[in-house]
Amino acid sequence: MQPYKPLSTLSSAMEDYLEAIYHLEQEHRIARVRDIADRLSVKMSSVSSALRILSSRGLIRYDPHQFIILTELGMKQAEDIVRKHEVLKRFLSRVLRIEDSASEDNACRIEHHLDPEVIERLVRFLEFMEMCPVDQTRWVDGMAESCDDCGPCLEKAGGKVLNRARAQEAALAGGMTLAEAIPGSQVIIDSVKSPNKLPKIIAEENIDSGVIVEIEKRDTDSGNLWVNIKGYHLSLAQEEASKIFVKPI
Repeated sequence: MQPYKPLSTLSSAMEDYLEAIYHLEQEHRIARVRDIADRLSVKMSSVSSALRILSSRGLIRYDPHQFIILTELGMKQAEDIVRKHEVLKRFLSRVLRIEDSASEDNACRIEHHLDPEVIERLVRFLEFMEMCPVDQTRWVDGMAESCDDCGPCLEKAGGKVLNRARAQEAALAGGMTLAEAIPGSQVIIDSVKSPNKLPKIIAEENIDSGVIVEIEKRDTDSGNLWVNIKGYHLSLAQEEASKIFVKPI
C-alpha cells in the first residue's frame, strides 16, 4: 500500500472540492457527486476524477455507489481551508469595508495562498478590532480621515471600557456560560470546565481564556449553538456550551 501524498501537494482546485464536501456534510450530513457538481458548477465526470485524487490522499472515503465521507484527516484539512476563507472574508468586509459579494469572491481567489502564520495574525487583528472600545469598528471608518482632537474619542472610549467592565463583572458573578449567550452577540471566554469533554479542535487550537466567540445561531429544536471561534465554525450541544464560562464584550 502506497503512503498518502503530503497535503502540501493539494492544488487549489482540490481544496475547492474538499471545501464543497465539507459544507455539504455540514448542511445535509451527506455529500453526493451530483451535489458537488452543482455547487462548483462543474461536470460530474470532473467531480469523479477529483474524488479519486482526494481518496488517494486519504482525505475522503469514496465509493462510486455510496456517499462521500471526509476522513478525520480530510475533516481537519477542510476545516483549515474553511477557516482561511472565513477569516479573509471577515477581514475584507469588516476592515476594508468591501461589499459582501466582492468579499466572498476575493476571499476565494486568495485563500489558497496564505500561510498559517498570516491567518493567525489576521485573526488576532480582527479580534483587536472587535474589542476596540471606540464603537468597535468606528475607528476603521476614519482611516481615510483625520482630526486634530483625540479627546472626545478617548473620553467616549473610557466610558465604554468602564461599562464593559461592569457588565463583565456581573456576568462572572452570575456564572454566565456560552449556553446563555444571545445569537448575534460576541463574548470572551473566561474559563473552560472539563475541556477533555469538548470538541477536540478546542484543545488543539488552544481555545481558552481571552478568546473571542461570535454567536451565530441557535437550533430551536436541539438547542445546539453555532459559534465562530478563531475562524472555525463549530456546533456545540447545550451541555458542551454550559462548560464554557464567558463574559460579554
